[in-house]
Amino acid sequence: MLKKTICCLMAAMLLLTSAACGSKAPAAPTLKEGVTLQSIVDTLAEKYGFTMPAELDDSILKDILGIDPEDVEEYTGYITMVNISTDNLIAIKAKEGKVETVQKKLEERQDAQAKEFEKYLQDQYQKVTAGKVIVIGDYVFLATLCRMDEDPATEAADIETFIRGSFTE
Repeated sequence: MLKKTICCLMAAMLLLTSAACGSKAPAAPTLKEGVTLQSIVDTLAEKYGFTMPAELDDSILKDILGIDPEDVEEYTGYITMVNISTDNLIAIKAKEGKVETVQKKLEERQDAQAKEFEKYLQDQYQKVTAGKVIVIGDYVFLATLCRMDEDPATEAADIETFIRGSFTE
């Protein structure tokens, strides 16, 4: 009787072990060959323009965006340094387990600018509210750019399509 019980337990363990080996997590999205965060930012900044850009550095990351540089593996981008624009183009690869933290801080940046411009400059308000925080695996983007005389929602959708198209999934 004891032999049968042990045999059944071993068979069950073998079955569970082999079943676990067959289920693999999907591969995390990666940048396509030859694409970098910097090339994404440069392409979008050139196409959509940018008002008085300040290049992201550790100080801007921490003091303005509230993101701890220790939570970030890689970053690049620009924020506007004038109070008449909501231009942001931020690309961050978060460290493992920090995506939600980075996403929250970029959403806070977007929300703060929306509140600031709600009754101030309507074109900038429309631009920032149409902009998006885009999360792809460990990568987080904030893009609030728009060419003059263009529909902000259409521009935001085009930017998101370009960013998503820069990754293999």
